[in-house]
Amino acid sequence: MPWLALALVAALPSAHADTAPEQGQISYKYLDYQDSQPGWDRVGVRAHALSIQVPVAGEWALEGSWTADTVSGASPSFHSEALGSGHLEDERRARDLKITRYFSRGTLTVGWADSRENDYRSRASTVSGSVSTEDRNTTVLFGLGHTSDHIDVASIGLHEPKRLRDVMLGVAQVLSPTDIVQLTVTHATGHGYFSDPYKYRDHRPETKHQTAWLGRWNHHFTATDGTARLSYRYYRDSFGVRAHTLGAEYVQPWGSWTFTPLLRLHTQSAAWFYLDPENPGFPTIRPVETIQSQDQRLSAFGAMSLGLKVSRRLTPQWTADARYETYRQTASGLPFGTGSPGIEPFRARMIQLGLTFSF
Repeated sequence: MPWLALALVAALPSAHADTAPEQGQISYKYLDYQDSQPGWDRVGVRAHALSIQVPVAGEWALEGSWTADTVSGASPSFHSEALGSGHLEDERRARDLKITRYFSRGTLTVGWADSRENDYRSRASTVSGSVSTEDRNTTVLFGLGHTSDHIDVASIGLHEPKRLRDVMLGVAQVLSPTDIVQLTVTHATGHGYFSDPYKYRDHRPETKHQTAWLGRWNHHFTATDGTARLSYRYYRDSFGVRAHTLGAEYVQPWGSWTFTPLLRLHTQSAAWFYLDPENPGFPTIRPVETIQSQDQRLSAFGAMSLGLKVSRRLTPQWTADARYETYRQTASGLPFGTGSPGIEPFRARMIQLGLTFSF
């Protein structure tokens, strides 16, 4: 998903709030991620993230974050280019900064982000905002973003750029004291290098168009003081991928504790140039310049995520949280068609620990 869409997709809970935060926050998160295929662990990620939010002069808010992670492992079975040992080792450093101006009936945010890896550099900038009606029941959301990436793989002499522009338009509507909905559409157009230099004979189109429609509904249960968060996302792109994603969370406070179970279902069709591995171990060979890819992420598959987040307010200033999530991807039993054959089942698990200080 484009960076702008990621930045704005979480806007629903505060979409109708036009006041600056009254408190500042500093948060630290640690992430441990590991995925696997039958018989072997594949890619592991260890990440540290620090974020801060500071209100300024009652009408402004400044937000920033810094992330450092290390990645190790290998590409999925039967999809690795023979570069060296095929073992993956990488480090990433990412940072972003946002400043928001709050008005009586709206907001305006300017954002900037930068991410660096051994072979990849990404820079992004965004302008987004919201405008509410006088009664605050309806809020229009908008955003523009630009991303500039550069891919450098010195071992094979690869130096390629990629540019992406995206636009978002949405509306959030308060339906009742306990219900709020949001509808957004995001469209992105990219030009440049979309191939994966570490995949076997991976050569993708140099232009990509992406469109995503997202619907979200929050319902608060007064009897339990809990909140259900439901979402549906439809995605399509010029590569031929069509995807449906259903999400559900339930936030239940209990004294100083908060419990949030979550479920996410995803299914997608394959890209038009995706090649099924007809004979595992011997991928289909075509001329190098042919548009083609055996990247498992471009295949037709279904996936399910299950998770639980638990947080506890330790003191009025300190809050601790923990999250565990599992992910399973398969090419069989899809509700919207048949998955791509020859794909090994894929699993992942994620553990996240966090600590937040309010001031």
